[in-house]
Amino acid sequence: MDLTALISAAPVVDIDGTAYIQLGLFLLLMVLLNQLLYKPWLQTRERRELAINGTATAAEQLRNQADTLSAEYEERLAKVREQATTIRNESRNVVEQEKTTRISDARTRAASELEAERARLAAEATAAREALTRRVDELAQQVANKILGRGM
Repeated sequence: MDLTALISAAPVVDIDGTAYIQLGLFLLLMVLLNQLLYKPWLQTRERRELAINGTATAAEQLRNQADTLSAEYEERLAKVREQATTIRNESRNVVEQEKTTRISDARTRAASELEAERARLAAEATAAREALTRRVDELAQQVANKILGRGM
């Protein structure tokens, strides 16, 4: 016989009672490994994935919340700046009005005092003219007496 005939004549897989035992051991090992190794590993992997996704979601929520708070802060800050500008402008206007009022009052007082002084000076000048007019004759008589050296 030749070698090829021997090889083709021998069965490749001999199915006997040990094949069923091997299949049973394989199935038992699959069930045990599934319960003891694969399920815990898959659960741990799922928990880790959920934790990572949960953390990423929480971080995104916190980022959105921070952006919202920042926008609110900027809006409030702009309103406060606007109010401060308004108050400053109003204060400036009030000060300008007070300044204008005081200057106007001072000018009015100065004008009235000036008029009073002019009236007083005019009255004094009139009184001095009248007094001099009354004394003119008298003074002229005295000057003539001194010049002529005699009494009139």
